[in-house]
Amino acid sequence: MSAVCTVIGLLAIYLSSSDVSAVELFRLRLPAHVEILQGEIVELKVFGEDLSAVEGRRGKETIHFYPSRPASFSAIVGADLEAKPGVSKITIKATNQAGVYREAEVILKTVAKSFRQESFTVAEAFDQLSPETLERIRRDRADFGLAFSTTWAPLWEAPFIRPVSQEFSSSFGYRRIINGTPRAPHSGADLRSPIGTEVRAANHGRVVLLGDYFFAGKSVVLNHGGGLYTTYFHLSEFKVEAGAMVRRGDVIALSGMSGRVTGPHLHWGARLGSARVDPFELIHKLSMGQSKDIRELNRALSETEQ
Repeated sequence: MSAVCTVIGLLAIYLSSSDVSAVELFRLRLPAHVEILQGEIVELKVFGEDLSAVEGRRGKETIHFYPSRPASFSAIVGADLEAKPGVSKITIKATNQAGVYREAEVILKTVAKSFRQESFTVAEAFDQLSPETLERIRRDRADFGLAFSTTWAPLWEAPFIRPVSQEFSSSFGYRRIINGTPRAPHSGADLRSPIGTEVRAANHGRVVLLGDYFFAGKSVVLNHGGGLYTTYFHLSEFKVEAGAMVRRGDVIALSGMSGRVTGPHLHWGARLGSARVDPFELIHKLSMGQSKDIRELNRALSETEQ
């Protein structure tokens, strides 16, 4: 089974009626069935002549489509790292230049993925939490919830880049045992980064959160539009201001060891709608057609400096 996506069949939909003109007649092509692993993403494409807009929904969640090439629209779909395996439907509504629309459904099958387990110890202050600390955590979560609640048209352009050059100290999705107790799975990738390492924006976006939080420490959240966000935790210093627009590769912060950590590193995460996804999926699957200078930058950022 593919770790990326399996496309089974192709759904072709025609608008056909003796009452419509030739300019209103159009056809859609899109996958009938896709598979996705927990914590991963897939790019969904809809093809059709003279398309002007495509909208998508999965349950209550909006799937944001954007023009990707002539006669096609694309959207990124993600499966949360704890998504329940099973089948869901994505409802597609496509409209052409004449204002005629068609609706279709894509079957999305979420498949369980095997994640490793890791154990580590943290200071008691980060494990045995007082009522005051629990109230602070509640406020922290409200801040993050607000940051993830607003979106707009996509600002990002393929490809995405690594925020720092260093290698993994803890991978995405690890099932964590902290001080002997099972806790929430790891929702990002930890990258070894000495304190003061420059942290770069993975792509164009707006700074929608900048603050100091109990678990995440000094944090930045970038909104890349289209329901896509990247997160940068455990920082030592900010290099941007809240509300600022940044470009791919801009220095947004310096790495550190603030918040609940066992050593200096950068926690890099990604969120697509409500789904917590592996940030390296953005690099691996949204980098088609990248220019030579970006390929070289990603290659350089993937080389360990130590």
